[in-house]
Amino acid sequence: MAGKRAKLSPEPLKPAESKASTPVKGLPYSGNGNPRARESQKQRNVAEAERFDKHIVTPSATVRSTNKAESSGTNTPTPTSFRDAKRSLFPQDSPLIPAVPVTPSRRSPCRKQSAAKKKLMFGRLVTEITVAENVKQVYGIIRKLTGSIGGNGSHGPIYGELTMGSMQKMINLMKEYTNFSSSSRFIDVGSGIGKPNLHVAQDPGVDFSYGIEVEHDRWLLGYSCLKAVFEAAANQAPGLTDDEQIHGKCIFEHADIRLARSFDPFTHVYMFSIGFPPSLWVELSEMWNRSSSSFLICYHGPRDIVQNYDFDVELIVQTPTSMHGSKEGHMGYIYHRKNSTSSGKEPLCDRLFSNAWASVKRGSESLQREVNATLERKMRPKVSTRSRRESDGSRVVGSE
Repeated sequence: MAGKRAKLSPEPLKPAESKASTPVKGLPYSGNGNPRARESQKQRNVAEAERFDKHIVTPSATVRSTNKAESSGTNTPTPTSFRDAKRSLFPQDSPLIPAVPVTPSRRSPCRKQSAAKKKLMFGRLVTEITVAENVKQVYGIIRKLTGSIGGNGSHGPIYGELTMGSMQKMINLMKEYTNFSSSSRFIDVGSGIGKPNLHVAQDPGVDFSYGIEVEHDRWLLGYSCLKAVFEAAANQAPGLTDDEQIHGKCIFEHADIRLARSFDPFTHVYMFSIGFPPSLWVELSEMWNRSSSSFLICYHGPRDIVQNYDFDVELIVQTPTSMHGSKEGHMGYIYHRKNSTSSGKEPLCDRLFSNAWASVKRGSESLQREVNATLERKMRPKVSTRSRRESDGSRVVGSE
């Protein structure tokens, strides 16, 4: 029919083309669709895979000892090393493969131990300062007796205390540049409650640590701390190391440094010099130039020390320090004597320091008894006797 659309007969389906077998990964493959060729290729692939798998071995925890086998001359088979467990592209005798087998381990290679670093604000790294255990114990004793205010509890003149870390940093520099050791003799001018003196008595354990303080309340507080340190030292367990044992070659004196003529016999003269008046600096300079002391440690720069006050010294090293209880910081300076005045004989001792030095030489037990007696005498209340009260009363009545 012309008006009707002729129905199209469906096309016969073509037979699906057979695809070649999927090749083994990593092995050669020929794209020939011939069944006989495919079978031959399959057999070649299987043979190639078997040959390839012969190089795969199970790792053993025993390391091959090639040198021992060669030296003994035996034909004993050696255990397989981990090197043979790798599928290497290089032959066994290749120089790119190390001859000495390495036992795998989770431990990283040995590296040089570096100093511990502390991360500050904004990512800055600084070397942490190591403080001995006995120094920490001493600071803990002082903290229990004085609290966080330290020597600032007194209503005296300006007072400053370094942090334990800053004081340790100064001591480390003194050890490095001034031979500061257990044979040194140390004085702190304006010792306050005595932290620097007690610190150096532990590290490095100086032969004589002397603190002089003109303010009575601070000296009395420092003497109380010294008494507590002696008691802690007496109650220590036996068998402690030198860094754990508390040492006590330390003494404090309530006096004015201007009564001394020189700084002898001290090898290291330390002073937290912030706030010292100019008149005191003039007298300290004259004392220093008459002394045989080798090193001066203070917190004034060369312009003041050398140019303004004529100390016979040269600057060795300087370092920034931090203050206890505040964000204030000061630069610490270490000087050495420019012109030696030492005679090389037994060190002389100024009259002001002679009694204290003799007390330290008598030993820790004798020194502890002296400290206890002095503190008891100073703390004893002054009670007037009855006869004196009667005499005072009669005098008052008579005057009226």
